[in-house]
Amino acid sequence: MKIISKIALLLLSMLALFSCDLRKLPPDCTSFLANSAQDRFLIKEESPVAYDKLTRITWYRCNAGQVFNEGKCEGESLKLNWLDAQSYAREFSESSGKIWRLPGYWQMRELQRFDCINPALDTRVFPNLEISHYWSRDEHIFSKRIACSLYTYKSQGYCWQRKRAELPFLLVSDENAQEINMLGRINRVLVDFFN
Repeated sequence: MKIISKIALLLLSMLALFSCDLRKLPPDCTSFLANSAQDRFLIKEESPVAYDKLTRITWYRCNAGQVFNEGKCEGESLKLNWLDAQSYAREFSESSGKIWRLPGYWQMRELQRFDCINPALDTRVFPNLEISHYWSRDEHIFSKRIACSLYTYKSQGYCWQRKRAELPFLLVSDENAQEINMLGRINRVLVDFFN
């Protein structure tokens, strides 16, 4: 009986060691990406915008409310409810002379990195992202009181965010954007489900 309990204890401890290795978190994106090439986005030096060659979307690199200066985002990011965030995007468009809006849910999901986290987006392109839910412009299909957001830690999608919550947000100019195909959307839904 003692031998069986010792074997069981040994097996349990081996299983615990093995399972810990399986649940190991990916590395932090900031340090992970520091020494790798960035070839997805076109960025002009000291430019506040980044052009995504894959989706043909122009992204404002800072959180709404911040200003891009010498490679960094300065100032406080705005945290607004969903309707006020939409209004801010319209005002930003009027003052800049270019059409800006909140990104679509699927556009935000396309930014997800699977090789790193905290935040799971390219921190070289978006230098001051917060670990938070970020608004998308998409509403929930069954309720006008709920909208979609992206949680940046692992870039998980969340389409049950109450519109009155005050969240940070990014801005995009997506007039020439590539439409994300249905297969890409199904892939993202599966990723959301299993994360």
